[in-house]
Amino acid sequence: MAGSKGFTRRELGLLAANIGVATMAGGIMFPSIAGAQQAKAVLGHFGGANPQTFGKATGDFQKGFGSKATAEFVTVSAGPQIVAAMAGNSIDICNIGSSPMVIGFAQGIKISMVYVQKYITNSECLAVRNDAGVGSLKDLKGKKIGLPFNTSVHFAMLGALEEAGLKVTDVTLVNLRPDSILATWKRKDIDAAYIWHPVLSDLVSDGGKIMFETGTLAKKGVLVFDGIIVRNEFKEKHPDLVLSYLKTYDALCGMYKNQQPKVVEVISPFLSIPPAKAQEYIDTFHTITPKEMATENWMGLPGAKETGVTRTMMKQAEFLKAADQLKDIPPSFAPYVDQSFLAKMI
Repeated sequence: MAGSKGFTRRELGLLAANIGVATMAGGIMFPSIAGAQQAKAVLGHFGGANPQTFGKATGDFQKGFGSKATAEFVTVSAGPQIVAAMAGNSIDICNIGSSPMVIGFAQGIKISMVYVQKYITNSECLAVRNDAGVGSLKDLKGKKIGLPFNTSVHFAMLGALEEAGLKVTDVTLVNLRPDSILATWKRKDIDAAYIWHPVLSDLVSDGGKIMFETGTLAKKGVLVFDGIIVRNEFKEKHPDLVLSYLKTYDALCGMYKNQQPKVVEVISPFLSIPPAKAQEYIDTFHTITPKEMATENWMGLPGAKETGVTRTMMKQAEFLKAADQLKDIPPSFAPYVDQSFLAKMI
């Protein structure tokens, strides 16, 4: 199975710069951070209907920073981009799948996980073509499956194969960028794809069906989640901005749970997508409260070393090494998880 084991200078160039300070009105009111020194926080976010994009649209992250910092936004499309950008000091805070996060930690990139962005259940799935002759996971043998390597869907795909009693060599995994999967699917160059919304819903609409949900892996005690990571230098210089970002994000998650019509009203025109598609994303978005996150089933509090998050990272590292995507595994992932900000939120 082919795949990169590191991030090159070329990957830094893949970062899609879409920088701009949000100016739209509305959203949540937050207290400003006092201080005279002007700083800049470069916030990465995926382009879908997620809370980060919503906070960009409403200006809530900027409101949280107040006059102390300017929020700038960069749109990204996959985890390796994010790790490469953080290695190059081009992004300060961003959400990311746990698999590319694990690879970044293993490669010694100076970043830390500070929060669980979401718990992945049915927002990332394996879709198969209706005409591919795949009635069960075992029927994937000999098929071509498109997905972005070194991502949460890559990890989940390996888990799905394991559940079906298949080896990686039984299928052909094709490394595709998320924005090229639909076109490859339409050309019938792949039989299936493991991906997230909104691409996932496009595949289903174009003659596909869901074969496997990432949440199924939880039955084996494997959590699949996206984390929020921060450049270590940035969190050391601006811990107040990191805390502000996380408090804003928590408030936005509350809106995704309790004020969905407001979210749809803002995010649909902002992204130029139908309200039904925005609602579809919201319906598959699952997060947890800071209080639950602070338990050892998830991140735990400062000092905790054996947690659900670190155990899952180790499991993912083992998967990725077996798939020849990771060379060395750290003895523990606990040093890369910073619970200090979470402790201030409960």
